[in-house]
Amino acid sequence: MQQGTSLMTKLARMIVPESLQNVHRYHRDVLPALFGENPPVEQIYPAVQFVFLCFTNRCGSNFLAQLMAANGKLNLPEEVYNADTIAPHVRECGLRSFPAYMNFLCDRLKRGERFASKIGLEQLLMLTETGVLDQIADRSHFLLLERQDHLAQAISMLVAIQNQQWTSLQTARMPDEALVYSRAIIDEQIAEIQTQNFGFYRFFATNNIVPKHLTYEALTKAPQAHLTDIGAWLGIRGMLAATASLSIRRQETPVKLAWRERYEAGL
Repeated sequence: MQQGTSLMTKLARMIVPESLQNVHRYHRDVLPALFGENPPVEQIYPAVQFVFLCFTNRCGSNFLAQLMAANGKLNLPEEVYNADTIAPHVRECGLRSFPAYMNFLCDRLKRGERFASKIGLEQLLMLTETGVLDQIADRSHFLLLERQDHLAQAISMLVAIQNQQWTSLQTARMPDEALVYSRAIIDEQIAEIQTQNFGFYRFFATNNIVPKHLTYEALTKAPQAHLTDIGAWLGIRGMLAATASLSIRRQETPVKLAWRERYEAGL
């Protein structure tokens, strides 16, 4: 146990800032049961470049992910670091470490020598604690997407929590008239959005990483300009914003507008 811990400490370069030590561990808590307390140190494919789409819930990340993948030059960035996604693959394939899981993802999903994925704050800490980022930080690109309108984002979150319609491809589990408004929950969601965005800033600053920053509002106003910019940043030519061919659409509904008016009226 001590020998393995010493080796991991020796390899570690990326760190979890002290201010993020208490971030919830919902997804990370599954790892000891999957890999043990002292998993082997395995190499992640050295030729693969990684693209991480950093997001908070309801910030427009699915829209950006589909734009990035529409021309087939990148795989579709998906949420592959959720505990309920990791566990079945690890058990089925007998994977012994998180780096081995990263190789499994590359085998299944990468396009050429690039692998793109969506990643939340806790999951970024997961990749740090498992030593994954120590191996790949110098060949990784971090794209941080934010939504400037935190109120709209929080209202969208409250709706999705209740009807479980996280994208327009899914069917709502309850009609709009059954949804319940809560100013207190909206306030909690706004605070959580701000906390997570600050967490990304703190993590990147502590580890001397400069992410590419993009807002949802700017993206929706000029998708082609921003996609071209992302392509230049990644070294990919010809990324076209094929918005008409995307399978998802904006989830704007009358109930969200009504709740915004109610909130802004102080109710």
